[in-house]
Amino acid sequence: MARPGTVDRVSAAISVAGAVVVAGYFVVIGAQAGHPALFVAAAVAVAVFGVMARRSWRLARRAEVAAAPVPATAVVVPGAGGATSTLPDAVRVVPVLSAEGRERLDRVLDVLVGAGVLPDGVVDPDRIAASVADHGEPVTSGTVLGALDEAGPDGWDALLDHHPAEDGVPVLPGAGRPRLAWLWTDRTVWVAAPSYDPAELNDLLDQPAYELWEWADETRV
Repeated sequence: MARPGTVDRVSAAISVAGAVVVAGYFVVIGAQAGHPALFVAAAVAVAVFGVMARRSWRLARRAEVAAAPVPATAVVVPGAGGATSTLPDAVRVVPVLSAEGRERLDRVLDVLVGAGVLPDGVVDPDRIAASVADHGEPVTSGTVLGALDEAGPDGWDALLDHHPAEDGVPVLPGAGRPRLAWLWTDRTVWVAAPSYDPAELNDLLDQPAYELWEWADETRV
């Protein structure tokens, strides 16, 4: 298969050769005849063929660049539990948390573990940081739980339950069970038996007003 831009390179070479031949002819004839106009014609020939050669060379370079393969790099895919995918660098997008977002991720995980919502020692924040970033900031318990649902390790949800929000109010266990609290997000209802009062939990997590933990047995406003 011919190298990209080969035709344009040949055209450029022909233009250079043409400039040499034509200009040389006019110079020789002009020197023999002693006619200044022939030297002007030689200069014009060099200029015209030079423009043609330069244009052809530029087209050859453009063809080379257009045909060059885009380097591929193995990148972490958000929400894939640390899986990698080979994507062109030109389209690679890896979400990254801000410094504040990374601090909040650590804080949220510490509080949820301390409240008995997540098991201790199971979740590595570095593993889910990209997935949390993909959910957007500010980092809340809802975004962290959503990221865990997509990329969490085995056993991360041993202490809580979750149901699709579009299904409405989930059926909860009856009397004789620990008191349950829930967190409603756009997609999911998260149910847990926290060791903290939901008001205290919300305060520790610095939860936004649109995403609050509540006792499940109280009317949700």
